[in-house]
Amino acid sequence: MAPDSSICAGRSHIFSSVFAPASFGDPLPTRPLLALKNAADKSSLHHESQLPHKAAWDRAWRLVILFLTMPDAEFEPLVRVTEMGEAEFLRLWNRYKKPSKETRDAFNYLAKGSLGDAGSVYGSIFDWYESEIRRHFMQNFKGTLHLGAYSPMRESTLKLVVDCLLLMRRIYFSPLVEYMLPSLHGPEQEKVFMRFQCSFYSMVGYAMPWPQVADKLARQFINSGHVILGIKSLEEDEGEDDDHDSDGADVDTMEVDKQYSMSYQDWRDAPSAEARTRMMTDGEDSKVTTTREDLLLLLNNLQLVGICGERAQSVFAGVMDSMLTEFIRAAYSGHWEGPSLVSLHLRQWIEDVFAQLVVQVLAVINVSEYGVKESGQLDVQLGDVEKWQEIGIARLGALRIGELFDVIVEWPASSGAIEDLRHFTTHPAARHHLTHSFAAVLNRRLLHPGASTVEILQVYISIIRSFNLLDPKGVLLDRIARPIRRYLRDRDDTVKAIVGGLLADPTDNDGRTASSSSETLVELSAELSKAHQNSLRADTGELDWDDMNWMPDPVDAAPDYRKSKSSDVIGSLISLFESKETFVREMQNMLAERLLQKRADFEQEMSVLELLKLRFGDNALQACEVMLRDIFDSRRVDAVVRNDQGMVTSPGQDNGTPDLHAKILSHFFWPEIQGQPFKVPEEIIQLQQRYSEGFESLKQSRKLTWLHGLGQVTVELDLEDRVFVEEVTTWQATVIYSFNSPNNESVTRTTAELASQLEMSAVLVRSACLFWVSRRILTEVQRDTFRVLETLPTKDPASDDNNAALIGSSSNPSGAGDTSNAETAAANAAAAAAAAARESAEAAAMEKMNLYWQFIVGMLTNQGAMPLQRIVMMLKIAVPGGFPFSNEELREFLAGMVSRGKLEIVSGGNYKIVR
Repeated sequence: MAPDSSICAGRSHIFSSVFAPASFGDPLPTRPLLALKNAADKSSLHHESQLPHKAAWDRAWRLVILFLTMPDAEFEPLVRVTEMGEAEFLRLWNRYKKPSKETRDAFNYLAKGSLGDAGSVYGSIFDWYESEIRRHFMQNFKGTLHLGAYSPMRESTLKLVVDCLLLMRRIYFSPLVEYMLPSLHGPEQEKVFMRFQCSFYSMVGYAMPWPQVADKLARQFINSGHVILGIKSLEEDEGEDDDHDSDGADVDTMEVDKQYSMSYQDWRDAPSAEARTRMMTDGEDSKVTTTREDLLLLLNNLQLVGICGERAQSVFAGVMDSMLTEFIRAAYSGHWEGPSLVSLHLRQWIEDVFAQLVVQVLAVINVSEYGVKESGQLDVQLGDVEKWQEIGIARLGALRIGELFDVIVEWPASSGAIEDLRHFTTHPAARHHLTHSFAAVLNRRLLHPGASTVEILQVYISIIRSFNLLDPKGVLLDRIARPIRRYLRDRDDTVKAIVGGLLADPTDNDGRTASSSSETLVELSAELSKAHQNSLRADTGELDWDDMNWMPDPVDAAPDYRKSKSSDVIGSLISLFESKETFVREMQNMLAERLLQKRADFEQEMSVLELLKLRFGDNALQACEVMLRDIFDSRRVDAVVRNDQGMVTSPGQDNGTPDLHAKILSHFFWPEIQGQPFKVPEEIIQLQQRYSEGFESLKQSRKLTWLHGLGQVTVELDLEDRVFVEEVTTWQATVIYSFNSPNNESVTRTTAELASQLEMSAVLVRSACLFWVSRRILTEVQRDTFRVLETLPTKDPASDDNNAALIGSSSNPSGAGDTSNAETAAANAAAAAAAAARESAEAAAMEKMNLYWQFIVGMLTNQGAMPLQRIVMMLKIAVPGGFPFSNEELREFLAGMVSRGKLEIVSGGNYKIVR
């Protein structure tokens, strides 16, 4: 009877494990023993007779593991593989020699048996090799890779790590692919290979945490994307433009550069649409090609070591999202010229460059978990490209919103940027974002005390024009204009700036169109005429029943929104104020100033008045018409009076008598014109009396009241070395007349003497004297003491010592200080004139305020002490036409009355009459 086969096998195994054959020096692994022990515990072992002989299995096992076992080594050889050489590197990791025929047979024997019952009983060689790879990786490479993942990012860090991982993969997978898998059938080969690959991927992922890898991968995408997408070249070109604006460039070089370019300006300047199409695809720059190839190679290697997949796609998507925004900023910032082709350029760039890079990258990293790409799968579809284009248009709109204030300032040269915004403001949310963001920018950069009223009005006019192009319905303009209009209403000089612009001459001295300055809005004058021409066109109002292009108001329109087809810049500015009386009153004041000037005609004023009558009506501007009629009638009356009084001098006749002309104003229709009172020379008084007699004889029911401070005088000063002729004001002429000497001697006067003699304020006297110092007619010997400068100082210091002593420190040997002294004197004269004008205005305001003093006295007498706010409220009710002064002005007036002892302030800040 034959012994039991299982008992014989067990004895043989025990014997072989203790007394191994001499040809095998390596001990057996423990995994087959455990497998045999587990098999011995089974209830049925009748299948053991079908297993291969244990001794043969063990001999084959020793041969294979001897060939597969890898010695432990450090990470450094992976980095120094180029220096070591391939042969030395393979010898270090026991991968330098080919297996013998006996070893190859052992591979085939174990590979086939490991997938069957023998593998479950004796142990699988694949399981052992997988464990060996894991052990070797964790013991030799894991720590260094972990430190590398947390190391600072350098340009070649990721590539170096990937190269090392590829070498590890070669060390681990070369025996598997070359000697173990060929023994298996096709499906079994794929299954085992995927098993080892997943194990390797898991080890790499464990050694290198994904957040750190993702950061390095994102930086790599960013660096490569800057070059491939053209962002880096755009930034370099922008820097070079600043350095080479004045340098001549070679034409041939420029043409070569334009063959391949992402620049919008180059694309716009291309001669044809075909050339624009080829500009982003043909003749790709070698640097771009190299960067693209390096990136795709790196991604392919990352895929081999298991660092790509869905997580890499997420990183790539985030980077491309930021690259799209960055390209739009680099390519289109500051390109506002119209007509705009930015949206076309952006769509072409997304289709030809952006989408191409996405397709190439996804072809590498868009694979399944096992590194296999599904057949027939499209990474990018046409709908995806269209969505990216829409996203790009939205990002362009966001850029233009950030630049909108500068775009408005540069209008109309920046009309292209407004055209770009029209593609963006198609949804209520985008329109709300635009108005909200732009309103915040206006509050920060425009609506503050540092901006002048003229500057605010200039920006407001540009906003009206640009937003009419952006949104013809006017909803966006309605939202933006409201805070601007509120702010302009609170400015005291808003009406003055608007009226000054309307009355300004739209043409300069050469007949060319004048431009607005920081003080005058000249464009308003031209806009008024243009608005009148537009109003002559057929306009049936807001509800035009024959308008086949009528559209309802947008859904985001305000409840009180109203859009008039006839709205224009002039209408928007005039409607700033609820009442047209404010505008008409300022028109009268400024028209009076202009009509009193010595001019031959007033065609501009007449034209503006006629155009404004169409808006305000004839009655509102009746006073202005009377003022104009007064000026023209004055010329006729002046000629008649002068002829009747014998005041007309024939040409060439000079009898030494001044030539007097007068403008006769209707006191009732002209605004109150305040001037500093003073005494004119006796000779002028006699001429005025003769003129008044002639006028009263002509107009028997009327009487003249002379306003000395509002005229102009042409003075001719005969000095020792020169004759000076200039047109000046009456008070300046009166002051210089006081220095006249019948003996031709140099006269010295003080401001106090002149103020007493002329009955003129000291401030006005000093202002006039400083004016003549600036003209080098007078010189200030000492403070407030002036002398006639009969002779100008010469350049030679020795030529005239008396002249040098006359002007004192105001001259120097070379004469170079004369100009600066004259400029200083002119500045001082202007400051003194401004102080005199301010004093006059304050006096006029105080005189006008005195009219309301009786109202205040009556209120405080009848009702007792009252606070300032209540006094203001009562004055607005009691005074016909309303109280024209502000709370601050009334407070100053009442403070003056308190200082005079007419009022006193009691508890609570109430004002009370002093009895």
